Formats: sequence, C-alpha cells, structure tokens
Amino acid sequence: MESISTEEPIQTKPRLVLSALLIVLLVGSVYISQLIFQEISQTYDIDILAARNVFSLSCFFYAISFFIYGPLSDKVSTKLLVLVGSIGTVCCLELSVIVDSFNLYLVVMSLIGFFAAAVPAALFAYTAKNTPNHKLPQAMGIMISASIIGIIFSRSLVAMLTDFWSWQVAFAIYAGLITIVCLFVPFAIKQSSYQSSTTSVLGTYLTAIKILFDKTVIIFLSVGFLLFFVYLGLSSLLTFYLKSAPFSLSATVLGWLNFAGLSAIIGTIITSKLLRVINERYLLIIYLLVVCVTVVTIGYSSRLYVIGLGIFSLFLFVFGIQPLVIAILNKNVPINSRGAISSLYLLSCLAGGSIGTYLLGIVYQNMAWNGVIAICVLLTIVNLVLALVGIQLIKSNHRK
Repeated sequence: MESISTEEPIQTKPRLVLSALLIVLLVGSVYISQLIFQEISQTYDIDILAARNVFSLSCFFYAISFFIYGPLSDKVSTKLLVLVGSIGTVCCLELSVIVDSFNLYLVVMSLIGFFAAAVPAALFAYTAKNTPNHKLPQAMGIMISASIIGIIFSRSLVAMLTDFWSWQVAFAIYAGLITIVCLFVPFAIKQSSYQSSTTSVLGTYLTAIKILFDKTVIIFLSVGFLLFFVYLGLSSLLTFYLKSAPFSLSATVLGWLNFAGLSAIIGTIITSKLLRVINERYLLIIYLLVVCVTVVTIGYSSRLYVIGLGIFSLFLFVFGIQPLVIAILNKNVPINSRGAISSLYLLSCLAGGSIGTYLLGIVYQNMAWNGVIAICVLLTIVNLVLALVGIQLIKSNHRK
C-alpha cells in the first residue's frame, strides 16, 4: 500500500510559483556562461575554445550531483535541500566574480553545478512520486518547462548584461535574484514530517544502483544521454559558429536569437495534447525523426532566419521528448523508485550535454562545423534505433 505524504500538495499555488521560480534560476545558473565564452576568454587571457570548459565542468558536476541528491530526497526534507542548493549557488556566484585565476574560476563554476542540482533534484523527485501515471507527462512537462525558461532566461539575461556592463556584474545581479527568491522559501515550502521509507541512506543509493540493471531503463537513459549530447553540444558550438564570419553576431544578438528556444515550452504543451490521441512510444519515434531533420537544417543553412527556425524546432522537439521518456521510465519502475529514476534520467541527459560540449569542441577544432554536424546526425540516427529497441522490449515485457 502506498504511503501518503503529509506535505502540502505540490499543486498548492504558492509552492507551484516558488518551485517554478527556483527551478528557473537554479537550472539557469548552470547555463549562464554559454553565450559569453569570448568575454570570459578575454578576462583570463585564454583561448576561446578553452573557455568552453567553464560550461562543460559546471554541467558535468550538475549532472553527477543528481545521483547524490536524488536518493537523498527520500531522506531529507525538500525545504532543506532547496535552501542548501540555493545558498551554495549564490556564494559560488559571488566568488566567481572575485577570483583572478582561471583554474580557480573553473573550480567555483563546477561548484555552482554541484549546489544548483539540489533544487531541481528535490522538486522533480517529489513531483514524480506524488503524481499518478496518467498525469505524469503533464506534471513533468510543467517542471521541464520551468527548466527550459531557466536556460533561455539565464543565457539571454547574462549575455545582454555582459554587453552592457561586464560578465562580473551580470553574475552578481543573477546571485541577487536567487537571494530574493530564497527569502520566500520558509513561507511557501513547509517542513515535511513524512519519511517515505525506513531504509538507510546507503540503502536508498543501493536501490538506485539496482535500477541500472534493467535493460529497458539503460536504453531509455541512453536515449536521454545521446539526445542531450547532440542538443547541448550543438547549442554550445553555435556560439562560436555564429560569432565567426559570415555571421559575426554579438552576444546581445545571440541572446535575442536564444529566445527561439522558448519553443521548448510549446513542445511540452503539444506533447501533453498529442498524448490524448497518440501513444507515447510512437510519438517518441516521430519526434526523434524530426530532431534529425532539424540538426541537418541548422548545420547546412547559410541563412540566419533558417538557422533561427532550426533552433526553434530543435528546442521544440528535444524538450517535447522529455516528458515522454520520463513517463516511460517511471511506468517501468516501482513507485518508491520514481525519485531515483527521475534523477538518474536528468543525470544521463546532463552528462550527455557536458560530454557532448567537450567532445564536439574537439571535433570542431579538427573537422570544423561540417564534422560536428555529421557526427550529430549519426548520433541522432543511433538514438532512433535505441528507442525502437527499447519500445520492443517494453512490448515483450507486457506480453509476458
């Protein structure tokens, strides 16, 4: 019999609003460097491609931390995890402004990823465990939409503030925004007296590890990994591609172009509507096919407006896929493992994005833009095959 949480419902309006704002700002803090690699490289007098390590490391530690915070969300209150993550992120943002060594700067930005992960991990896990199956895609879509707004908002705001003042001022302002929202945490998120299990902390981690022995779980975690390898790797290198000839765009123009990514919210909404008439597994295959076409469009177009439409489409379908895969994974694990599987999926996606940013950067150095696009197309096709295999496994399990 499932235990009932005594925490106030996730649908409570003050909590919903605060949760969305926190996810916007904390997820965004990991992405704030993505459009200002050139400005960071000038500050520390390093090669612009070396500056991409700022984002790669921040995103990598953000991803790994989901495995730490996911199981902990069963043992520690949401309120405590949110406060620890938010305060830690603010302190690191302030530190990043004053360090004068690039190596120290990398350490501080990595710690931002570590602390920032606590907030979405806690809130995603709570939502997954307290939502019935038929409402899972919609509920997770709302949480993902907040993450998307965070990515778009943070990159665009910081890029524009950097052009107007400097990236140091931009980071300080961003830290101030998180601090202001944190003031409302004690009032909107109540302490929980509910503990979902009597298992030890070590036991919760062992349970999370056991999930990884399921073939279906491994396949769909891999789908998320490859999807974000392509999406985040390509998005990061677009900064270099569009800042060079023949486009030669400024950080501000890139910031405005980045708003095309708001289509991701439309993607999650469209997905929830289409699920009423199309099975989630078939919809996943359709979306993966369109992602492949979109990568080709971005890669081989010489017109800025076509690239803009490609970015719009990439965000639309990549994030339209997210609630589908999360729902498929949650339906294939016990309810007491939903927090762990949601965190593992986010970990796999973000690890893919971090590794993709780094490895595709090497490809860009050696094979230029066309080499990057060729590899992205190939990986998208591999991802489509993986999804088909995963769907066949689910069908086979249902027949047994």
